[in-house]
Amino acid sequence: MTDLGKRHATGTQQLSASVVALAIALVSMLALVSWLRTGPLFDPHVVLVASYLVVWLPFLAAVAFICFVRGTGSLAHDVGLRITLLDVVVGVGAGLLARAAVGIVEIAVTGRMIGLGVTFGETYYDVWWLFGTILAPVLIAPFVEEIFFRGLLQRAVLRVSSARLSPRVAASVSMIASAALFALLHLTQAASPTGALVLGLSSLILGLTAALIAGLTGRIGGAIAAHVVFNGSLVLTSFM
Repeated sequence: MTDLGKRHATGTQQLSASVVALAIALVSMLALVSWLRTGPLFDPHVVLVASYLVVWLPFLAAVAFICFVRGTGSLAHDVGLRITLLDVVVGVGAGLLARAAVGIVEIAVTGRMIGLGVTFGETYYDVWWLFGTILAPVLIAPFVEEIFFRGLLQRAVLRVSSARLSPRVAASVSMIASAALFALLHLTQAASPTGALVLGLSSLILGLTAALIAGLTGRIGGAIAAHVVFNGSLVLTSFM
């Protein structure tokens, strides 16, 4: 068993791994979008899986490298992967508040709540529907994105900036950085300037909410819960 006191990734190593993983994810997502817009028709199931894997794989690889190669081998210790009942309660409330705030943004920009108009076309309740509607966006993506953005990247920025800034300023910088980069990643999905504005602001609101929870608690459990509720509430409206 690894002795937690003998090995720990430095802030620079954490930040370097985060930057490399995010760059790979951004380039891969942009390349995939460009390919789909200019290339022939593809199997929608393959596209669905690929659109998630190009982000998930580099993120998980970075976390695994920092935790199991350079770190202590403990996800709880290295990226704050812990959750308590209080985290769940706070996360649920924060996720709902963030979704309400996004609804206000959508109405201000487009005149309607975009989420209330979400449909999935002709529905086939098979394994692909389960993956694309529930598993990927509501359960897996929140876990992967929060363990990377809040567990790895936010902590890395905090450790590096703490050497030069006061604790309060360093914490603020780390929260803003993780939220802004989280929003940047999601902007790759925008199809129009209006869509980019709404998507960017929506992602920023969620990112700041999750970053604040992680920063205040030192754990990412509440951030994951908030993200799950935020995404899940949008999916829920499609059935109303």
